[in-house]
Amino acid sequence: MARPDCLLIPVLAAVALATSGIAQEPPQGVGDGKRDEKKEGDRGKHYREGKDKSPEMQNVRRALEALSPEQKKRFEENFYKWSNLPPEEKKSLRHRDESRRKRMAQDIDEAIQKAGLTLDQTQKEQFSQRYTEERRKLEEELRNEMNEKRQPRLEAIVGKLAKEFGSATPAPTP
Repeated sequence: MARPDCLLIPVLAAVALATSGIAQEPPQGVGDGKRDEKKEGDRGKHYREGKDKSPEMQNVRRALEALSPEQKKRFEENFYKWSNLPPEEKKSLRHRDESRRKRMAQDIDEAIQKAGLTLDQTQKEQFSQRYTEERRKLEEELRNEMNEKRQPRLEAIVGKLAKEFGSATPAPTP
């Protein structure tokens, strides 16, 4: 399974394009071939001042600004990787992410049912967020445990194969 931060690449790339104004260039001036500098400046001003109309974009902007320098660098690298992917790969990643989201929504609904809870929309959103956070922690713990168990076994396999192939192949002489 892919890392969760890799699955966010398509979403964050679209968000980054939307919030930075790269996705939509301002219209060309009539006859002069120049951009309307006033509109471009206003758009940048609105972005810097947080005057985006949609609350979603404000939340995205805040989330991007809250990233650590390392996270920002990783985001930027992932963004460029995403933007350079062929359309077929982008479609495949979107489909995989969509499938993962649907499966997670089903798991959340099952968890609510198993717990015998009746939640309003706000409570369900809070439950979903907490479930997702706890699930992410659990998955990471299990991955780490599996890697710890795998490593000694892989070393044993390599040792066994080294003996097997070391005795079968004569060492080259200079």
